[in-house]
Amino acid sequence: MKIALYGGSFNPPHLGHRAVAVTVAEQLRPDLTLVIPSRCPPHKELAEDSPAPEERLRLCGMTFAGVARTELCDIELRRDGASYTADTVEQLRARYPKDELYLVVGTDMLLCFEHWYRFRYLIEQCVLTAVAREDEDMECLTDKANRLRADFGARVLVLHHDPLPVSSSQLLQLLPARLGSG
Repeated sequence: MKIALYGGSFNPPHLGHRAVAVTVAEQLRPDLTLVIPSRCPPHKELAEDSPAPEERLRLCGMTFAGVARTELCDIELRRDGASYTADTVEQLRARYPKDELYLVVGTDMLLCFEHWYRFRYLIEQCVLTAVAREDEDMECLTDKANRLRADFGARVLVLHHDPLPVSSSQLLQLLPARLGSG
């Protein structure tokens, strides 16, 4: 079975996240995509007024509803401490020992991939599946994918994607203003 792992803080999840999941469903055609909200992302702090983990999970349920072969996975929300992808992959590898895992990442995450906790383990266990955040990202993604292949023997796919120009941090800034204007 081909399983795509799409993790993130999803703080809050938005149509840009959904568009990535649709791209993955259409181009990668996995048997299953697991959307995995993190409790405590190790690369950034969640804003003080962020939705609680359970709320983000519920929001993910609404955001990704109807995306083909996509399910929510609360594996990181049930774990204390930093939500390291390697720990999640290790748990999922035990659950799916013979399946092919595809780790879905955006431009920013692929570009710093060698700095991830246990990145070599992730390269051994997963096919890195990069999705551009901006149209201009394709060239740098392709270059980075080639370097990861040459330097570490990584299996890397770069998916063609029409990104939506939206970010969770922008949405969090807009929400209080909108909610307060009644």
